[in-house]
Amino acid sequence: MHETDTSLWRDYRALSFVIWLSIAQTVSWGIMFYGFAVFIKPLTTEFGWSKAEITGAFTLSLFVVGLASISAGSILDRFGGRILMTGASTLGAILMVAAGQVEGLAAYYIVWVGLGLAMSATLYPSGFAVVVATLGSRSRQGITVMTLIAGFASTVFIPLISLMIDQVGWRDSFSWLGLILLLVCVPIHLIILRLERVPGAGQTGRPRIFTIDTKSGPVAAGLRNPAFWWIGLCLTANSFVMAGVTVHIIPLMLERGFAMATIVGTIAMIGPMQVSGRVFVTVFEKWLDFRKAGLLSGIFLLIGFALLAQVRPDNYYNYLFPIFYGGSLGIITIVRGIAVPELIGPEAYGALNGIIGLTSSLALAVTPVLLSWVWLIGASYTAPLILLSIISLISLLSFILAARRKI
Repeated sequence: MHETDTSLWRDYRALSFVIWLSIAQTVSWGIMFYGFAVFIKPLTTEFGWSKAEITGAFTLSLFVVGLASISAGSILDRFGGRILMTGASTLGAILMVAAGQVEGLAAYYIVWVGLGLAMSATLYPSGFAVVVATLGSRSRQGITVMTLIAGFASTVFIPLISLMIDQVGWRDSFSWLGLILLLVCVPIHLIILRLERVPGAGQTGRPRIFTIDTKSGPVAAGLRNPAFWWIGLCLTANSFVMAGVTVHIIPLMLERGFAMATIVGTIAMIGPMQVSGRVFVTVFEKWLDFRKAGLLSGIFLLIGFALLAQVRPDNYYNYLFPIFYGGSLGIITIVRGIAVPELIGPEAYGALNGIIGLTSSLALAVTPVLLSWVWLIGASYTAPLILLSIISLISLLSFILAARRKI
């Protein structure tokens, strides 16, 4: 498949390529990322492990994702995604089956360390790298399609996994999820990625797979570009905010006196609003370029936190918050995918995006605990909300500084 000037929407072969990869993304996100939380209750019941002990496995997994993302990106740059992503999906399938056989907490942690490796080579950064290498100037359209489809991962798999656990128990549920990965993601990566355009860097010499050259070449040039560091700060700050809200939105609203049914309704709006944000970018892509999309996402995020600070059971701000917050997350996902080629260039996309992925994954891992410590300042969510608002402002200002050359 070669890059052309034909719109992705009119190129059936290219669009089919992206859709198949997006299906694999949806399954990978739904099973290996969003599925984790659904197993907390049955594992607590079965073994008596605390929530902190169980979630520690996921935190460790996110650290592994971050640490492995640079190597994964470097391999993608040199050799393409077929072998790496097929192998990672196979590993994920095996480890899901293994998760259903664990009898101790140490074994559970080992499984999730391995799943961190699998996620580092199968989730958005890897999918984006393949799309950018294959579609070139049409990569924004491809990334938009991918995020639109994969945006339903939690909507599909959280209730599906809950139903599976109710019907067959948590052990067999892990095995069935492994089988789904094996039957869906492995064939897609093995067959569809034959059509990818492998970056030229892999065709010369004998490259070092697990290291990157910081002295010369496209990675070094990217690291010398201030825009790379500003966009890295922007996206890392955004990950910090997302992790904070994801973990602390329920206790925050309980503290404010909301009923659990209202809280669930509020949270349920975030996913569809993310998809709505991506649809908005798709519909108005001719007028909403990279810079405008990033600015809109940052402004929406600040408005969202201004509303969240005012939510009370006697007003309806809790239903306005997810509109702006979810819309912001939906748009920034697309911005995240195209930031490196827009600001730096498409060469060494995987390695450079992997570096950003490292810091973002670390932010995802440490934020929930950090905000819990901040909560202790006043035994309320006032201080954490102030911190999240400041981080949101930093994210917006960093994006402006990164994109100033696009003005």
